Order: sequence, then structure tokens, then C-alpha cells
Amino acid sequence: MDKSSNRKQDIQEMRHLFVILSRQFGILQKESSQCCGVTTVQSHILYEIKHGYHMTLNELAQRLCLDNSTTSRHVHGLVEKEYVVRLPHPEDRRYVTLELSEKGKVLEEEITEMMTTSIMDMFKQLPENRMTSMSTEIKELTEIMRKSDMCCNPPF
Repeated sequence: MDKSSNRKQDIQEMRHLFVILSRQFGILQKESSQCCGVTTVQSHILYEIKHGYHMTLNELAQRLCLDNSTTSRHVHGLVEKEYVVRLPHPEDRRYVTLELSEKGKVLEEEITEMMTTSIMDMFKQLPENRMTSMSTEIKELTEIMRKSDMCCNPPF
């Protein structure tokens, strides 16, 4: 088998692992958000708003790699549940930013705590140095993906 064939097999195996990883992590995220009464996408929105200061709907949509109308629909559901507030700019009322309400901060923290507990449980069998190296490798992978023309490129 030549180098090209080996590389192709390695890439196919990597794709298989990505599919399994995304499915398993997606199930974990779904379980953590659904028990709190929000969808997985809404859970991602809460996370992004928490980590972005005075984020606009457009910025949020870009970060999530969703179109504006889909993002707006999910945000509207969170506004109705009083987890998110829309804040008009004091000088330009057409410019609106998103923030978590106190209720939203509590919910986001609950989801974060559940995810953290689950991830800690998964990795408790790994030695500490392995956890650190795995984290470094995942960071490198996300950077490679971010630089690719074929992947969604949310700003970091």
C-alpha cells in the first residue's frame, strides 16, 4: 500500500472517530440542556452570550454558524422564558445587544456544572499528564479546523 492510500485510510478512520465523538458529546449536551428546559442550540446561545460581552444577534449567529433568522427564533424563545434580555443601545436604538438575565445566568451555570461533572467523570481514568496533552491536541485540532476553508469559522 502506498503513502497516499495509508493517508486516505487514516483520514477515513479520523472521520469515523469525529462522527462518534460528535454524536456522543452531542448526546451529553442534549441531556444537560433538556433537563433544564432548553434545547441544545439554546444552551449554546446561553454559553456564547455569557462569554461574549454585549453580543449582537449577528455576532451570535456568526459564532454559532447559524443564519440570523434561526438564531433570532432561538433567542426569542429564551427571551420569552426570561433567560435573555435584549438591550437597545442608548444612542442608536436599532443596535441591540444580548445579555443573560439573572435567571439565565443561573440556568447557564446549571448546564455548565452538569457538563463539567460529566466531563470530569469521563476523564477520571486518565492520568493528569494525559489530560493536559489531550487538551493541547484538541486545541490544535480546533485551530486547524478554524483555518480550513471547508469548516465553519466562528471567531475565537
